[in-house]
Amino acid sequence: MTSALLHDSLPPELKPVRGLVFDLIGTCTNWHAAVSACLKAHAQRSEDQQIQSRSPQDWDHFAHLWRSAFFKLVAKLAEKDEMMDIGQVYRETLTEVMKETGIDQGDWDESIQQDLLKSWQAVDAWGDTAAGLRLLREKYTVIGLSNGALTTTIAINKRNDLPYDALLSSDMIGTYKPNARMYQSAIENLPWWPLTLMIPKPQQNSEYYVNFPQLSCFERLLMNCDLGDISGMRTIYIKRATEDIDEDLSKYKFDLIISEGGLVELARRLGCDV
Repeated sequence: MTSALLHDSLPPELKPVRGLVFDLIGTCTNWHAAVSACLKAHAQRSEDQQIQSRSPQDWDHFAHLWRSAFFKLVAKLAEKDEMMDIGQVYRETLTEVMKETGIDQGDWDESIQQDLLKSWQAVDAWGDTAAGLRLLREKYTVIGLSNGALTTTIAINKRNDLPYDALLSSDMIGTYKPNARMYQSAIENLPWWPLTLMIPKPQQNSEYYVNFPQLSCFERLLMNCDLGDISGMRTIYIKRATEDIDEDLSKYKFDLIISEGGLVELARRLGCDV
C-alpha cells in the first residue's frame, strides 16, 4: 500500500494532525538496556555475596522498579505543583528501591551510586527512532517533551542524532508530566497553535497517574479516556519491548497503535514517503 493510500486509511481524527509531541525515555530511547547493564556490571564486581548471586533477571526487575518509583515521585510533585532537581529525584528513588530490594547503603558506595545515576544519561535510541523522526519532519512539526533536565535531554539527543524541531523539558516548564501545563506548553509552542496535536506516548504504569481527582483534558488524554474533540488532541501508542509489560492495553483507547516498526512504521502509516 502506498503512503498516500495509508494516509487515506487513517481514522478521520488523525488526518488534520500537523504536529507530533513525543515522550523521550521509553518511546524514543531504550532506557532499560543502559540502566540494567550498569546494574549487572556492578553486581558482578561486588564483594557482597548476596548482591553477586542475584540473577540478571533480578537486575532487570530492579531497573523497572526504579523507573516506577521515579514516575510515582514526579507524579506527586506534579500534583503539588512542586519541583525537585531531577538528579535528586533519581537519587531518592534509587535509595527507595535499594531498601525495597534489601540492598544497604554500605553495599553500594557513593561512586557506585553515582555511576548508576549516570546510566540514565547513557541511553541509546531505538534503531528506528532517528530515521523515523527524519521522515516525520518532512510532514510534521516534531517536538520532544521530557520529564528530565534540558541539558541531559540535549546530550542524549545529540549523541543519538535525534532531529527534533524543538525540545521541551520539565525544568523549562516548571512542572512534570502528567501536570497539564507540560502538554499545554508543548501545544502553545507549536507554530500553528491552536490547531490539532497528537501525542505518541506509551501508557505508563497506571500507578503513575494516581491522585488526580480533577483531571484536565490533557491529563485525561494521557490516561486515554474518551476525549472526543477536546483540544483536538489525539493519542498514538507506540509499542516498545521495555514498556507496559504487564499492562492490559485493551482497557485503553488510542487513535492508532503501532505494534512494531516504531517511528519508521508510524511515518509510513501517516503517509510519509518511506
